[in-house]
Amino acid sequence: MTDAVLVENTNRMMTAASLLEDGIELSFADGAKGLIPYAALPEIGERPTISALKLPNPYEIVLETVQGETVEIPWDFARHYCDASYRPAVEAIAMQGRHTLGRRIRRLRNAAGLSQDALARAAGIRRVTLVRLERGEQTPRYKTLRAIARALEVDVSDLLVEREILRRYLEYELVFSMEQSANQWRYRSTSLKRSRYGVAYRDSLLS
Repeated sequence: MTDAVLVENTNRMMTAASLLEDGIELSFADGAKGLIPYAALPEIGERPTISALKLPNPYEIVLETVQGETVEIPWDFARHYCDASYRPAVEAIAMQGRHTLGRRIRRLRNAAGLSQDALARAAGIRRVTLVRLERGEQTPRYKTLRAIARALEVDVSDLLVEREILRRYLEYELVFSMEQSANQWRYRSTSLKRSRYGVAYRDSLLS
C-alpha cells in the first residue's frame, strides 16, 4: 500500500515555465495552467528581449534580458493568469481589509474622543476622505495612514491590524522557497523579497 503525502500550498507552487511566442506558459502544482503575455511585463515587452528563463524555486520565475537585467515574477502575480477565481478572491480579501481598517480607525477615534472633523484637521486630510476610509470605501495612501496614526497618537501597525491578527497573518503569508541539500529540504523565507510585479498587482486590486 502506498502512503499518501499531503502537500500544502500547491496553489502557490509553480512546477514548469517555458517561453512561447506570445508569452510565458506556466503550470502550478495543483494543475492550474496559464500564459503571462509579454505585454503584461513592461521590462520585457516581447520574446526577443529575454535571454534566459529560470525557475529557481517553486515561488518565483526569474527572467534574464539581453540587456543583462533580471526580472523576478512572484507566484501571486503569475497565479492571476492561471486561475480565473484568484483575482475575485483577492479582491474580496481587499474589501474585507478596507472595512476592517475603517472600523479600527473609527474605534480609535472614538476612544480618543475626537469627532471626524477634529481628526481630519489634526491629520491634515479632508473630512470626506476620513468618512470614506471609515466606511471602507477607499484604500488610503501610506502617508495618509501615517498622518491619521500621528493624530491618534498610535503606531501605523495599530491601524492596520490587531497584534494577534498581525502575528497570524505574517505566519500565513510567509512564502518559503525550497532548496534540496543532502537529501533534506531546507527552507528560507522569501516573503520579504517582493518583485515590483507582486506590489503592482496588489496596488491594482486596491486602487
